Amino acid sequence: MNARKYLPGLIFAAAQFVAISSSLAEETIELSPASQMALGVETATVSKVDASVGVEAPAMIIAPFGAIQSATTPYDGMIVDILAAPGRKIEAGDELAIIQSNAYADGIADLEARELKKTHKAHLAKRADELLKIGLRSDQEAEEAHHEAAEAQISFEALRTQLQYVEPGNRPGVFVLTSPAAGQVTHIYANASDGLRSGATVASILTGDVFWARAQISERNASTLRTGQTVEISSVPAAGRIVSVDPEIDPETRSLDVIVELPSVQQWRLGSMVTLSFSATPGAGALLVPARAIVRMDDVEYIFIRTENGFRPTPVEVISRSRQNAFIRGDVASGDQVVVSGLAALKNIASGV
Repeated sequence: MNARKYLPGLIFAAAQFVAISSSLAEETIELSPASQMALGVETATVSKVDASVGVEAPAMIIAPFGAIQSATTPYDGMIVDILAAPGRKIEAGDELAIIQSNAYADGIADLEARELKKTHKAHLAKRADELLKIGLRSDQEAEEAHHEAAEAQISFEALRTQLQYVEPGNRPGVFVLTSPAAGQVTHIYANASDGLRSGATVASILTGDVFWARAQISERNASTLRTGQTVEISSVPAAGRIVSVDPEIDPETRSLDVIVELPSVQQWRLGSMVTLSFSATPGAGALLVPARAIVRMDDVEYIFIRTENGFRPTPVEVISRSRQNAFIRGDVASGDQVVVSGLAALKNIASGV
């Protein structure tokens, strides 16, 4: 007998059953073997958890906090020439760009003036101490002299730090911007003839050889993740390590960020994507089912367990899940048969649709 021929009648009979009995969850849905075949119902066995199951998630490769150094211009000006390109390996002090600036000469003069003032104020403070010893200066006058010397020192150091990565150019009004750190140039933000404002970033440098990956993990799956856990990476033989798990859940996506340190087994590219597999530890009492066995009804997760006469919708707690499997707890036992195919029809029957 062809089951497809009688499919409409079977679905109608199932709907009549629901109308006569009840569509409330956890009441057995009675279906004959023929009806099950017509609806394409297939089952899988619930099993005990003998090992962790990976929770997969896409992740973007990023730089560790503080690993990106910016080369900024201390003065307004115009780019004369760019001396580095993205991808280039550089050392601290290597030339990055030639910049023309009318304020550069004034800045150098100001630095020299501050150095002279610093030296003069330091001499006056020393002289005040000598005069204090012979009674020609008061304690307050000596203290004020030291205060002025300290101010002059701080003012000089601030400007010198600002000009730390600036070298004189080959003509007046031109200076060379140098790299603040060794690493790899990741981005050049200006071209020749571009105007610049004071403080504008000309180039970014990635320091060190450590790369991170940032993944968004659902609230449900992230509950078992801990700092220091190893993480598998698709197509990579070595494992990564969890650096941090964001304690705050995004209220819209119900997910949180997990940062993973990638192994130094290949050249990673900032901004590229990898697939991470997190090892979930379900804890006592958890059982393993295929992920496709779980359906959502009225904002509650359910599975359909085979009974003698049909299938019983059973609410479960989903501890974590991957594309293939899920850890659950609930009124279910190892060895039970759960529906993995034909769920749409069973869900409609249970919901009274």
